[in-house]
Amino acid sequence: MQPLSETGSGEGIGGFDLVRASVQPSSQVRPLVLERFFTYEGKSPFEYDIYGNPLSWVTEEVKVTDDMGKVIFVQPNVKRPDFWSPLAIKVVASKYFWGDQAKGEREHSVEQLIGRVARYTARQALKQGYLDLAGSERLRDEVAAICLSQMAVFNSPVWFNAGTNQEYDRNAGGVSAWKWDAATDSIVHAERSDDRPQCSACFIQSIEDNMDSIMALQQSEAMLFKAGSGTGTNRSPLRSSKEKLTGGGRASGPVSFMKGYDAYAGIIKSGGKTRRAAKMEILNVDHPDVIEFIESKQKEEKKAWALIEQGYSGGLNGEAYSSIAFQNCNMSVRAPDSFMEAVKHEGDWQTRFVSTAKPCETFKAKEIMHKIAEGTWICGDPGVQFDTTVNTWHTCKNSGRINASNPCVTGDTRVLSENGTWRRIDSLLEKPTTILTNTGFIQASAIKGSFKTGEKPVYTLSTESGYELKLTGDHKVFTVNRGFVSACELTKDDLLLIPNSAVAPLETIDEKDQTLYQLIGVYLGDGCGGTVNANRGIQITMHKEQEASILQKFAAYVAENYERQTHKLSPATVQLTQTSGKYVVTNTTLIQEISRLVNISNLSHQKCLSDAIFALPLGAQKYVLQGLFSADGTVANYGDKSQYVALDSTSLQLLKDVQLMLLGFGIRSKLYKNRRAGKSTSLLPDGKGGLKEYTIREMYSLRISRSSRHVFQKLIGFMSESPKQKALERLNVHVESYRDVPFERVASLVYEGVQSVYDLTEPITHSFVANGITIHNCSEYMFLDDSACNLASINLMRFRTEEGKFDVERFKRVVRTFSLAMELFVDGSSYPTAKIARNSHDYRPLGLGYANLGALLMSLGLPYDSDEGRAVAAAVTAIMCGEAYRMSAEVAHAVGPFPGFARNREPMLEVMRMHRDAVKKIEVNKIPSDLRYLVNEAWDCWDDAVRLGEIYGYRNSQMTVLAPTGTIAFMMDCDTTGVEPDIALVKYKVLAGGGMLKIVNRSVPLALKTLGYSPEAIQAIVNYIDANDTIEGAAELRDEHLAIFDCAFKAAKGKRYIHHRGHIKMMGVTQPFVSGAISKTVNMPEHTTVDDIAETYVFAWEQGLKAVAIYRENSKRSQPLNTQKTEGERVKKEATIESISERRRLPQTRKSVTHKFDITGHEGYITVGLYDDGSPGEIFVTMSKQGSTIRGLMDSWATSVSLNLQYGIPVDILFNKFRYSKFEPAGFVKNVNGGELDEKAVRIRNASSIVDYVAQFMLNNFGPGAGKVEFEIKTMPEIETIEEQKTIKDFGLNEGIVCPLCGGPAKRIGNCAITCNSCNQTTRSGCGE
Repeated sequence: MQPLSETGSGEGIGGFDLVRASVQPSSQVRPLVLERFFTYEGKSPFEYDIYGNPLSWVTEEVKVTDDMGKVIFVQPNVKRPDFWSPLAIKVVASKYFWGDQAKGEREHSVEQLIGRVARYTARQALKQGYLDLAGSERLRDEVAAICLSQMAVFNSPVWFNAGTNQEYDRNAGGVSAWKWDAATDSIVHAERSDDRPQCSACFIQSIEDNMDSIMALQQSEAMLFKAGSGTGTNRSPLRSSKEKLTGGGRASGPVSFMKGYDAYAGIIKSGGKTRRAAKMEILNVDHPDVIEFIESKQKEEKKAWALIEQGYSGGLNGEAYSSIAFQNCNMSVRAPDSFMEAVKHEGDWQTRFVSTAKPCETFKAKEIMHKIAEGTWICGDPGVQFDTTVNTWHTCKNSGRINASNPCVTGDTRVLSENGTWRRIDSLLEKPTTILTNTGFIQASAIKGSFKTGEKPVYTLSTESGYELKLTGDHKVFTVNRGFVSACELTKDDLLLIPNSAVAPLETIDEKDQTLYQLIGVYLGDGCGGTVNANRGIQITMHKEQEASILQKFAAYVAENYERQTHKLSPATVQLTQTSGKYVVTNTTLIQEISRLVNISNLSHQKCLSDAIFALPLGAQKYVLQGLFSADGTVANYGDKSQYVALDSTSLQLLKDVQLMLLGFGIRSKLYKNRRAGKSTSLLPDGKGGLKEYTIREMYSLRISRSSRHVFQKLIGFMSESPKQKALERLNVHVESYRDVPFERVASLVYEGVQSVYDLTEPITHSFVANGITIHNCSEYMFLDDSACNLASINLMRFRTEEGKFDVERFKRVVRTFSLAMELFVDGSSYPTAKIARNSHDYRPLGLGYANLGALLMSLGLPYDSDEGRAVAAAVTAIMCGEAYRMSAEVAHAVGPFPGFARNREPMLEVMRMHRDAVKKIEVNKIPSDLRYLVNEAWDCWDDAVRLGEIYGYRNSQMTVLAPTGTIAFMMDCDTTGVEPDIALVKYKVLAGGGMLKIVNRSVPLALKTLGYSPEAIQAIVNYIDANDTIEGAAELRDEHLAIFDCAFKAAKGKRYIHHRGHIKMMGVTQPFVSGAISKTVNMPEHTTVDDIAETYVFAWEQGLKAVAIYRENSKRSQPLNTQKTEGERVKKEATIESISERRRLPQTRKSVTHKFDITGHEGYITVGLYDDGSPGEIFVTMSKQGSTIRGLMDSWATSVSLNLQYGIPVDILFNKFRYSKFEPAGFVKNVNGGELDEKAVRIRNASSIVDYVAQFMLNNFGPGAGKVEFEIKTMPEIETIEEQKTIKDFGLNEGIVCPLCGGPAKRIGNCAITCNSCNQTTRSGCGE
């Protein structure tokens, strides 16, 4: 093995004979000239840095452990530059060093690794005729210096494979099946000993609808995974499962074959390493199997949930997820603009048979988008690729294209809203509104309004008491026993949640308004009338003796407040006949006032509560109901079980409306239909003292019984003038009642046909109250098929100057050097198929990108989610892309454009001009004045790139891609990958002896210095962050600077984070300067709804993105808390508990906290005795049922637990053992608002047992991160520490995921990505490497 610094120029490069004759340059070839910029003639880049100063090296043992603490890799005497972090060398030594230690052949120095790749690059420059010998040596040194100084590095396959079979072992491998042969101008088989490593990270492969192609793709994918690369394929050419085969059978469809591909990918993994294989599965949105494709991964996800619930590990590599399909792939639906427009305008969308292109099925486009979003909500897949946008920016259009259900309710549904009002959902269209939710307690929530979701089949859901709701079969309804369940899956055993207390305070109503509302209520019961004319008005008829006082009250009200209009047939006084009392309202003003709230033209059987009455606050509703019940209500008290308040009417709709309105008061009622048993005639008073047979309508009855009649008396009652009020009071005094429960049993679900449907998005509980019932609301490399792309990433922070500027010259020099090196890799590599080898040679796409954008913006004092930050990001991205294409044009001048350029000259130049014109759209005025030179530089780069391209063409059809580059970001010691923002302001370093060392993000002091803070203020702010894990609340920080330090995730003690739209806007401004797509997962918070995700996909399309993937935080299920992280993490944590032989006794007089609870009617109290420092030392659990078995068991258990606490067992270790204990009583927990502590407390909504409830209470209030309930106890003194020892549980994670690099606790941020809380780095299994 020959180190680069020992290479003699006369001996060739790296011991390899330089044969310039292997290239036959044309007469038009102009030699490239490469001057030194980062290196010095005669000085090795491994001995002197880019400034000419001597380098210092460190030799150390590198050790990597798994999550059990077991050493899985160790290598002694590893040599690294002293400025490389231990994490960087761990990654490089364990992943990229070549050779077997046991044979003494393994690389042991960064110099050997980088030297091997640099020498390979130089050999290719010389072999391919780009540079002469001196130029090749300069390129070798420049590449080595750039990589060593962590300014930029190539993708992983280069480090895996380049140069190994030339410098170490001719059979080292890393060579794929096919290569370009310049001598024969053809694609030929590659030999294992060829200097043609597989260097590309990303591949797009085609598939045809025949078994040969299907199996050939499987083989080529396997070879790519083995070499550590990723691949994507659009499966749309495969016939759907709805189509027939030639032999008469039915096709399997693409999803079936995907399962097989995924299984092999899981076996082979990536490069034989621990990371998963990287696959992208794509299906066009018009494919007949698109719905099956969309739902396939979420169905597998639910299988994993079931396994996790049975105790299987839910970690990234646990048994649950390793047992299901589609865990090695990401999925995307390919959608054109026509589909996205149909989504926006609620249009139809047709799928088409693959074999005939004839229409297959018709859907609402928005339904398909909703299904996509629902899948994303559950498991992070599928994403969306925007086909029209991709092909608009396609540089080689002439060579081919680039290919790689909304639950709803009907409009008449009434939504419980602020102040106890009930508003039709179709009246809330796009109207910001405050609604009330009910998940066991009432909570206000602001929404943006409702929206129409199309025409869909709907069903009427009915309960045993008669509550009804029309909704789609897939709409989820909250059940007390099973949580949210789709309507079509409900059974008669399911219990639907309804309000059981007043949903809002009853505001005081003016006395005059009280009478008006009572009058309206009485009219709804005993009134009649219509258009006012000379002979009639609104007439109210009541019992002449018992209810005459009510009529007198109304007469006095009218006389006092309205101008009297009398007529001989309708005097403004009460008239008494032989059988009744009558009062007629003739005042026009009053009639108009009444007409505003009721339709006076309705006949008795047509009466109902109007939208205007439903829009009244609860205090006004009271008097309408009071009047109505006084008119048509009765108080029944006969028999053993017949004690109730009833309201009878021939209008079924009126009783349904009243039943719903009563729920706002927490009053439950039951509807009885057909009380006359089908009779159509009856003898009734004739008004003259006799009886007469009349035709009658069916009668309906609404009855209030049990404890609800007591609530009715308290909150509503009858008018004081009615004798019914006294009757109700007597009934409630003398007759006890059972307690009503806050749920309803399901009675039926009946199909009603297709109707217009609506939905809304509620951001807090993801639910709303509809008709009284709680329901749920609702890829980076893209190019021609059979092509490849090698990637590289530039570390933007290496170009930030001490003055807070960006060094454009150094940046452009790295862009140029790496563009040339990557171009050399194209024909210097091998490929898995002959098609890919041919297209790679003919189109030569590259993928140069960057990392650390988030860190750069923060260090420059610019918020990530701001116009300023976006403008700077756009300018930097434009410089990179423009300079890369300028270099490509210069290389084309020397060696010719890519072979496919002539055919695609016009579309490519058109796209180049689109890139250049996009520079004009950068908001220069938003950029700080001292950075505005960046836009001028961007324009110069692009102006030259277009001008030179028009003359010479381009050597490469594609130059830039923003990939995540996870592992190589570790190699460069980057804080962030790709276009991502900073994840958090603090990170944790794993200490050799256990625990964590907290480190404040290094971008923070740089930003503060740029903003002009003094050294003392900077240190104070850093100390505050160190103590609180957030910058929010730091006294020295000015409010206007808070946004600069916003990160992707909210800090545990903070409130701020970057909104998901901020991520997409950043992608939107950089996309015009990226040849391919931007590989970035948009992380959305856990409370995100399905509709939020759907809206985000539409927003991403509107912002001009080519593709977008979304991950909802914590959407992947994890194990129950008793399994903690992984077995290893649990063992490690439990091993940290010190053995305490002495019992720490509580003081004789001590403080305590008492908490009342109610689990499905079983009441009890928890009392926690406290030490002086506020920590718990004993608990008592007292049940209301004296002498019960439950109470005895709780006493014994509490004594045992108390002793554990006094012997030093930590709260989290102790009580996590009791989480999810299952025995009766179990179920829904009643929460009652009380004092200040209750307001601050974490609400417990469900418990699987009393023990589980106590465990939740103790963990919430005394476990790690407690403090949500502030007890009046002695505050512990603050301890200033630098090394803060932490354990896995301290990070609040429960997915069982650990960092594969440092063994620290990690958090999932995407389907194939995790972020480590110790090293703050992101590891991905996607094709971004």
